[in-house]
Amino acid sequence: MANRERLLSTLIDLIRIDSPSGEEDAIDLELSSRLQALGCQIQHDSFNNIVAKLPGKHHGSSAKPVILSAHMDTVDPGRGIKPVIDGDSLRSDGTTILGGDCKAGLTIVLEALASVKESGGNRRPVEVAFTRHEEGGLVGAHHLDFGLLSAKEGVVFDGEGPVNRITVAAPSQNVVTANIKGRAAHAGLEPENGISAILIAAEVLGLLPLGRIDFETTSNIGRMEAGLKRNIIPEEAFLDGEIRSRDNAKLDHYSEAFRQVFEETSARHPQAQISLDITNTYQAYDIDGKHPAITTIARACKAIGLTPQMGASGGGSDANVFIEKGIVAVPVGIGVQSFHTTWETANIPLMLEGAQVCEKVIQGV
Repeated sequence: MANRERLLSTLIDLIRIDSPSGEEDAIDLELSSRLQALGCQIQHDSFNNIVAKLPGKHHGSSAKPVILSAHMDTVDPGRGIKPVIDGDSLRSDGTTILGGDCKAGLTIVLEALASVKESGGNRRPVEVAFTRHEEGGLVGAHHLDFGLLSAKEGVVFDGEGPVNRITVAAPSQNVVTANIKGRAAHAGLEPENGISAILIAAEVLGLLPLGRIDFETTSNIGRMEAGLKRNIIPEEAFLDGEIRSRDNAKLDHYSEAFRQVFEETSARHPQAQISLDITNTYQAYDIDGKHPAITTIARACKAIGLTPQMGASGGGSDANVFIEKGIVAVPVGIGVQSFHTTWETANIPLMLEGAQVCEKVIQGV
């Protein structure tokens, strides 16, 4: 049975290892060591994602393997995290994120494997996929060597809330970047000779369809960089944003609406240079609740007294890539709330339920 004290200790140990996107070597070393101690055979693909395999036991040759996945990286500010135990919760000291996304997911998988090993009972063949650089475009999953995996279903431990929250639908994402180049001039001596890239960017932002567009479509410009000094008309501006929808026709429609705004703005400012790039980073999915991968998770939830709650998400995860590659591995909650914030919190009882559900999935309940 999953052990609360061991789970909490593991979570704290992992959180204390800095692993911002692109800097996962230290956490990789720790995870590989722990997986090997649990009897797994460790491999790394060319992107250094971890693929670990644990043979099945007592189920016979017909037992289908299952993928258990989480990602190793965290967002900023995520260096020097100081975890604080607060009753049944774990939080940071308020100066950083907690890193529960996705250290809680990693911990749940490790605890479930440890518990199954202790029980010595039946288990399905397990394939663990711990990816790098999930944050900011699912980069690790896109580079994952799927030739190392044989399973066709699994669980991605990377959702907010309790483990019985099963994400059966998620959006596609198009990343939007734009560069605007005007003309610099001294703001006090000759402002009329300048072309302000910031004013052009503001014009664009006022015309774009942004925010909650409908129940399955959103868009956002999340970052703008511009200017050098207060007394210089800003020559350059950079915009970084996204469009998401669970309906690809809508994704295409609003991507075209973005293009039209930029083209019309460019026509109004012929002396400025405006470039726009819209690139798809992952595809939407919508899995029937009766699919075997979903019913497996649902049975595991019911086995520990939880009622499965299936729903859609506005966020993407490695699951989008797995499903695009023909592997139905969907996200479940990892007992964490307020991802990516300095008030991010991990609920230990909910994480323990996550480990128990993961254990039931491994056992083939």
